[in-house]
Amino acid sequence: MKKLILTLILSLFWMIQTNAQLFKVFGHDVGFVYVGPKVGMNLSKFSQWSYSNYTVKNRLGYQLGVVGELGFTNRFSVQGEFVLISKGAKGESAGITETKRMPAIQIPILARYTFSLLGLRKVYANGGFYTTTRIGGGKVIYSDGMSYDDYHWTRFDWGFSFGCGAEYPTKDGIWGLDLRYDLGAVDVYRQLDESTKSRFRSFQFSVTYKFDLVDIYFKYKNKKNKNDEVESEQGVQRPNGLKIQQRD
Repeated sequence: MKKLILTLILSLFWMIQTNAQLFKVFGHDVGFVYVGPKVGMNLSKFSQWSYSNYTVKNRLGYQLGVVGELGFTNRFSVQGEFVLISKGAKGESAGITETKRMPAIQIPILARYTFSLLGLRKVYANGGFYTTTRIGGGKVIYSDGMSYDDYHWTRFDWGFSFGCGAEYPTKDGIWGLDLRYDLGAVDVYRQLDESTKSRFRSFQFSVTYKFDLVDIYFKYKNKKNKNDEVESEQGVQRPNGLKIQQRD
């Protein structure tokens, strides 16, 4: 997995350095690379808990990570994320609330289609799958103050993601609001009762801020080329490996 991620990163930087745009379609340059932070919350619960006198509720958790988007055209792109997320479940029985917590790393891979709607230039719908890896142990906390480590959680989970959102481009970056629903496919909380499955169902909402890597790279490259041209015209020679500050 580490080798694959490293290969993808190196390929990405090679594509950026090759050309300001990534691809040519019918003679026109298209394509982009956006990267930035993501922060938000998620409401999660188990899908098929059927215990008597037990009320299933959503648990509020956090998510924090990095999002990257590789665009093929202005409409079609692929988005990947690396997110630290807190999932779990919540329930109430006999007046006592039980909260189950599971910290994990989640990696979604989503296909995305962008369009205009109601005056907004960048509205999108996306869909794909995700994988989740539990980090550390789980925890069960009761409203009466009791708590204990929970070892019923599986290590890995995967499922499907569907969502939509809107983005607002600015001069320096792109603000985005993302809404998503995760449909888990794994029984993540193993119990003696085999007829009760614990598949995650979660609703996520997050804010993102993405930078255009291609634009940043070429702004830096053009600025460097201009500085080199000025130094060449002025006949300034600088020794290698030294930084010389000039006064106005």
